[in-house]
Amino acid sequence: MKKLFCFVSIIALTFAGYSFGQDVAVVYDAALENGNVLGTGGLKAFDLADLIIEKLADKKINGEIVDGEGLINYMNANPKGIYVLTQGNTPDTIFQNKGEADPVYSWLREGGIGGFIGDYPFYYYWNYGTGARVEAAAGGQQKIFGVNVTNANTASVKPTDLGKKYMPSLKNWVSNRPVGISALEQNNFEFESYAHDGANTDPVAYRTDDMEGWFINFHTSCCGTAIPAFEQIATSYAELIANRFPPVSQSVDSSGKVSVIWGQLKALK
Repeated sequence: MKKLFCFVSIIALTFAGYSFGQDVAVVYDAALENGNVLGTGGLKAFDLADLIIEKLADKKINGEIVDGEGLINYMNANPKGIYVLTQGNTPDTIFQNKGEADPVYSWLREGGIGGFIGDYPFYYYWNYGTGARVEAAAGGQQKIFGVNVTNANTASVKPTDLGKKYMPSLKNWVSNRPVGISALEQNNFEFESYAHDGANTDPVAYRTDDMEGWFINFHTSCCGTAIPAFEQIATSYAELIANRFPPVSQSVDSSGKVSVIWGQLKALK
């Protein structure tokens, strides 16, 4: 009995000394788009989310997959956290095209960092009540950023020096949902272009003059157009987070997550 008590005590001390919770919330929800990445011809989002978690772990960054409800809980607990959406829809838990009333609006302004993979950020949100996407169209970005910056140009982009610095794995690719550089400049956005063709950029991080946080538009495409392999996207995303947006210390509710954390403890030793 004494040996068992000592063993349990050691485990308890180990967990007490570890900061429970994830640094990065990677959003995958089987309820969204039948588990697919919107606009990519039926590619399964779980595979992408799982790879991002794996690549973050390689960088000693603790990520965890969350659904729509888990996302708002994470954001509430981590005002300067980082989320990555993998399915092209923004869950209605954080965005319903209401502008300042949307939780993501204030979260970005208070220092949170939002990341997106899919077709056109804030164009769609997922209504859990009806089990369907709702089209906010260009007005979605206008509600969050005050202007629409995404366009439908087909852009053959090449990594910039900044892109090569933060994402050594980044390669040339073709985006058909890039961000217009002129739209950013004319509306006084602060931005970092990681790949562009001179007029269009993707990946890119940007923020309005009243945002402390950033929004990362990363490998967006529509209508079955090929995106880079998931391995490539996950590797580059993890590099960008580690090299440019390293997480601050996070603290979230550990209930129901002990097994996940214990696995990560072993993996990060």
